[in-house]
Amino acid sequence: MRLLVSLFLVFCLFFANISVSFADDITGIALEKEMRAMVNQGIVQGYPDGKYRPNESVTRGQFATFVARALQLPKGSGNFSDVSPSSELADGIYKASAAGIVQGYSNGTFGVNNKITREEMAIMIDRTLDYLGIEKKQASLDHFTDVDGLYSASKIAISHNVYYGIIRGIPNTDGTTFRFAPKAYATRAHAAAFLYRLLEVWAEQTPEMAYQIAEIQNGQLTLLPKRYATFAQAEASVTNWSSQVVVQGTKIVKMASGNVIAQPSPGKSTTIIYQSNLSTSLTYVAPNTEMKYLDADEEKVKVQIANTIGYVKQSEVMLVPTALLQGRSYYIAQKGELYHYIYNTTSNKYVSYLYGKAPSFMQDGQKYYSWDGETFYNTAGKPIGTAYQYFNVLPIRTKTNYTAEELNRFVAAYRSDSPLKTLGEAFKKAEEKYNVNALYLLAHAIHESNWGTSQIAKEKKNLFGIQAVDSDPLNSAMKFNSFEDCINYMAQTMISDGYANPKSWRYSGAVLGDKTIGFNVRYASDPYWGQKIAGIMYRADKFLGWKDWGKYTIMGTTVDGVNVRLQPAAVPPVFYEYRLANTPVVKIGETSKQPDGYVWYQILSDLPTEENAYIRSDLLKPLSIAK
Repeated sequence: MRLLVSLFLVFCLFFANISVSFADDITGIALEKEMRAMVNQGIVQGYPDGKYRPNESVTRGQFATFVARALQLPKGSGNFSDVSPSSELADGIYKASAAGIVQGYSNGTFGVNNKITREEMAIMIDRTLDYLGIEKKQASLDHFTDVDGLYSASKIAISHNVYYGIIRGIPNTDGTTFRFAPKAYATRAHAAAFLYRLLEVWAEQTPEMAYQIAEIQNGQLTLLPKRYATFAQAEASVTNWSSQVVVQGTKIVKMASGNVIAQPSPGKSTTIIYQSNLSTSLTYVAPNTEMKYLDADEEKVKVQIANTIGYVKQSEVMLVPTALLQGRSYYIAQKGELYHYIYNTTSNKYVSYLYGKAPSFMQDGQKYYSWDGETFYNTAGKPIGTAYQYFNVLPIRTKTNYTAEELNRFVAAYRSDSPLKTLGEAFKKAEEKYNVNALYLLAHAIHESNWGTSQIAKEKKNLFGIQAVDSDPLNSAMKFNSFEDCINYMAQTMISDGYANPKSWRYSGAVLGDKTIGFNVRYASDPYWGQKIAGIMYRADKFLGWKDWGKYTIMGTTVDGVNVRLQPAAVPPVFYEYRLANTPVVKIGETSKQPDGYVWYQILSDLPTEENAYIRSDLLKPLSIAK
């Protein structure tokens, strides 16, 4: 009996974050998260007109039904004179009554249609704590200004609720005290919030038997009654991975397939992707970043982001099974161009940007999925082709063919109020002095500073958000005497000596790239930061007449650990190394067959100097650029 009773949907937090916004009348209310979670679990249901009426009063019969649904109470029976057996509320009322959670009046009625007060609701939740075997503890009610006249039993029940944070009160105008409004009628939103918090408390209070198996049916998750003390026991008890998952408290912790959504721990702004030891960092991602699920244990989840395979802590992600995905990021071809639509799990909304040319294997108007922006799959999951975006894989030691005046003209045409429209010469001088592509520098500044109009750009002449931290970006950002000083600092210190320099710890390839190769690995938590800047370079090149696109021959390394030599021969010293296969390289020439039997390619060096550099020809292959 007790085991069956504990079968309730404690993972409502999960659904609060991934579900579609079912009703506009919930959006924006103070208790939206709590009410939407209860709606998603079917605990609070809507009306025929599609509304949920969060501010409408709740009846005693409705709240009893909400409790019965939340706890999935077993069958009960009773004989209240005002509860018709044919009433849709009868089942929930008698279940809650049998559990001792609700009681009727001395005249034999239940008061099924009576509006429930906040005091009555607190008492019912207090009885629920008893039913669930949760130890009761009292909190002081000294900060409540309107409970002194209540019966002692009511005050004790309220204090139990306050202790566990189920009741939080309504702030008074003095900013320090609260009122409970015990005689006020509770709204549907209040009821949802109280139950939501109750379920959280229950999950927190029973960690020793926290694992369960849940069935996915018709887009809903239903817990099976048996509980397991360990992850391994629950995992071994799954009978059908295609329709079952392992749940711990409010979280799905193992599944067959789906997406992993970054949800950093409180106080952190990113989720770190580690090697299997969970101590060596590979890269990091922003909240709501989608990653491909590969596997999981009780401590960590194995994921893929771009072409990086690593591990994230269970506590810093949310698992969404394929059958429960309400949305996901996708690419779409439109009139020969490729757009990327990024899905935000929390808001259930998309944002998009132009990435570049659509690969020839794509059809206009069709959605495609990709984890790296290079290899694409159709909606059935079948791979259809691989194509790289030119500007995303163009090494930044190249030079743009555009003059300072042309760069200014592009900015002026798109944002006439942008201070960047006069800085073309500064970008070109930085290109010449520090060997960093001027079009890239301009596109980077556009992306980071909203065309030079951000507050940091205006007040600190900082076009790139240099040293700005998420918690206090304006005050932490580095200040420059001029835009030109900022451009030079970025070109020299940050890029030429840092992210584009094989001798720097920050180097992962001298291209914009993604979370596997390029600046994006360590420069930005946004996994599409590099792609977005590449898209701006594409727009500029398109506007100015295609003088840059395709002008360099870009190749990729064929294996991990390709050595770059100072001469076309495998003799010391090694100039530097390309650590990963498919790292982009610009080929600028080739030798005849050398004494070692190989042709060697001359490449554009990633180091700040323009010294000759060579790679054996069998260690490079042309990259398939989208056309």
